[in-house]
Amino acid sequence: MWRVGNYETLILHLAVAGSHQQLLDQLVQESEQALTGVTLWREEGGTLTLRGWSGTSQEEGIPVPLPGAPDYLLGWTPDAPLPASVQAVIGLRLLYLDSLSEKLHLCEQLSGLQHAVFTDPLTGLDNRRAFEAHLEEAESAREDFVVVFIDLNGFKTLNDEFGHALGDSFLRGYGVWLSRVTRDRAHVYRLGGDEFVVLARAVPLPEAFSTWALERLQVPFIDGVSAAIGMAWRHECEDVHAVLRLADERMYAVKESQRSGAGIPRRWRDQKPD
Repeated sequence: MWRVGNYETLILHLAVAGSHQQLLDQLVQESEQALTGVTLWREEGGTLTLRGWSGTSQEEGIPVPLPGAPDYLLGWTPDAPLPASVQAVIGLRLLYLDSLSEKLHLCEQLSGLQHAVFTDPLTGLDNRRAFEAHLEEAESAREDFVVVFIDLNGFKTLNDEFGHALGDSFLRGYGVWLSRVTRDRAHVYRLGGDEFVVLARAVPLPEAFSTWALERLQVPFIDGVSAAIGMAWRHECEDVHAVLRLADERMYAVKESQRSGAGIPRRWRDQKPD
């Protein structure tokens, strides 16, 4: 004979159970020894699979479908009537827990997709999409940001002579270097190929930043590969597109000077805001 001292308390606890196991444990513990064991099954593709159990390992009664959740079946010991209200609450709670689990799974998938959309797969740095989004944020905030374009001289030769594996390893290593040296100063992105960009927002000392960037963003560990660096500040230009063009022009001027062996022109070497 099924006996429950307080149906309301039992049903309340079942209704807030945080997992399948907690649901089963609560049912056994608060049945005032009317139940010695319960098992939870789920029918999947015509096959019953055990999803959980609580109490003793005695043979339970024939599992019966739960109201509102027919894919779930509950068996209990001893084989006595289990109030329909209790079965209904268990069924509804199982459906809720399943929907919550599915929601969390979908959120994780969505988070993974969002990360992939804004991340460069080779280096793990943020990519062009992330740069454009952050640039728009800085513009909306009316900040005097600085954009630093970086293009690698000598990388193509390295890649051609020693293979793409070494080239990819170099790009990953340089990405790690940039992330470390800019840690609290700016944000690093890989645009593609051997092109990187650094975005620094609300820089307190622009001239000091310019000097620091030209020194610290260089390639420190591979002979024959160097960084052509060009930077432009928001206050130098009428709009964001002009900032990008100016930084790009300055970078390519440095690149051409390095190729010709003339060194970096002083007007580009300084690259300090007016």
